[in-house]
Amino acid sequence: MRKEEFWALERFVEEENEWRHLPENVYTGDGKALVSIVSTRNRELKDAIRLALEKIGGLKKALKPEDRLLLKANYNSDDPYPASTDPAFLTAIVELMREEGLTNFRLGERSGWPWMPTDRVLKEMGVFELAEELDLNVVDFDSGPWMDVRLGPEAKWWKKVAFHKSLKDYDKIVFLPCMKHHFLGRFTMSLKLTVGLTHPVEMRHLHADRALGKTNEPMELKMVEIGIPVAPDLIIMDGRKSFVTGGPDVGEIEEPEVILTSGDRLAIDVEGVKILQSYPRENLINMPVWEIPSIKRAVELGLGASSEKKYRVERL
Repeated sequence: MRKEEFWALERFVEEENEWRHLPENVYTGDGKALVSIVSTRNRELKDAIRLALEKIGGLKKALKPEDRLLLKANYNSDDPYPASTDPAFLTAIVELMREEGLTNFRLGERSGWPWMPTDRVLKEMGVFELAEELDLNVVDFDSGPWMDVRLGPEAKWWKKVAFHKSLKDYDKIVFLPCMKHHFLGRFTMSLKLTVGLTHPVEMRHLHADRALGKTNEPMELKMVEIGIPVAPDLIIMDGRKSFVTGGPDVGEIEEPEVILTSGDRLAIDVEGVKILQSYPRENLINMPVWEIPSIKRAVELGLGASSEKKYRVERL
């Protein structure tokens, strides 16, 4: 999408409300959130994902056969994995869910503005073709309908954010992020994936610090606040390949060869950042992980584990 087309987009909403999807994290042990990190070395991808889920309690601990499920993957651009969700990863997730008796789910997606429209990105990435093979319903969030959700007094940068109105129709939400560096937001994992549930016009305010020189409105902090009204029930993160510079669409690639799972978006992102930091580079995450501004802001907002004492990592 050309920049002039993006800035010409109009913002229409059908209602304003205080909708929330903030599930209790059921993936805990001894009062601590659980994060699994499972190596994919010498393991089939599907087996690694299954093991990672079993380490925290399994799919059925949070998801029930009768649940209406939204899968949110990472099709921000039409660039290949790790910029976008690997088709093999999505296939493995769908197959595992059906093996557990979960059948009522669909993939919902909205791409980033430089690559929109989303249906073009999904077509270029072969998602529609794959979805037909998997008998998977796909929802393109570009066209709405939209609802304005009031964030409340804890938000500094937004009064309300327009989310796709269909979010009210789902019982559970599963995030399927990639694990990568971001040239503006420092990193993009589960915390940032929420942006893809919102109206495209919201990206104008989100990126205003860069586009309009409003350096007192940092994108990474505005991004975190979008997560105030909505959190995933489960996160399955693909960390087999990652950008350790650049991102979200291009960058230097390393291969950590891991799958991470959790019900805590802050804990899993902290562990993801630490993995990226294990490949030292001149990048935006070259600092203590808990000092990264978006992590600090997420802690302030209570979006997940506030320290490493609040979660436990299960490795395999």
